[in-house]
Amino acid sequence: MQKIGRVAEVFRYPVSSLGGETPASIAVSPSGVAGDRRFALLDPLTGRQAAPEQEARWRPALLLQAFDGGKGVPQIAFPDGRVLSLDAKELADPLETHFGFPAAIGVHEAFAHEAPAHFAKIAPRYEVAPLHLVTTASLARLAELGGLPALDVRRFRPTVLIETQDGEEGFVENRWTGQTIRIGAHRIAVTEATRRCGMTLAAQPGLAEDANVLRAIMRHNARHLGVYGRLAEETAPAVTISVGDGVYAES
Repeated sequence: MQKIGRVAEVFRYPVSSLGGETPASIAVSPSGVAGDRRFALLDPLTGRQAAPEQEARWRPALLLQAFDGGKGVPQIAFPDGRVLSLDAKELADPLETHFGFPAAIGVHEAFAHEAPAHFAKIAPRYEVAPLHLVTTASLARLAELGGLPALDVRRFRPTVLIETQDGEEGFVENRWTGQTIRIGAHRIAVTEATRRCGMTLAAQPGLAEDANVLRAIMRHNARHLGVYGRLAEETAPAVTISVGDGVYAES
């Protein structure tokens, strides 16, 4: 096996479209990352889920941070410093103030049994691959080609950020599709390149909106950055991926 690099960060997004958290490790099973994207924002008047990549009115979602909080139901941190549980009765008013229109929280139907009964049940907007991998080499190459400042990985919402070794340059993930890599002791089948959308240009805490990010991806890498993957053994139990794990290409 050839060492590619190491896990620099892992991410979990308790509420779809909101900012996430960076724990020391994540538990990954064939069905996804534990605690990831179980909940989602929705418009209570229409029942439609938030789509920041399509509707600019939802882009302030990325200025909110969702995190586990250790209490079973995730919490949301607002820009003004308030922190509220998703099941707090007073959550509706701060959400409406933040977005400028009514907003609510729903739970994806597959996980409804894990949440309080009052949450609206919703179907996922798309099938999310268990893992989404991005490398520091690709971030550096995109910034170079696009004439951009150093890129913050939060724009790309990965599950795993891989810090590549010296000699691994360019859009290295492009050649992983259809291959198997190893993270720590775990074999990961890389299934497809990640097609980027308007989420990449949206403002986040400390990051201004920047349409040049998506333009650069479209011009220089056919609208792709990063790859999706899953556990190579579909019947495998949950495994743990941690910051510091080595990442290897299988020969």
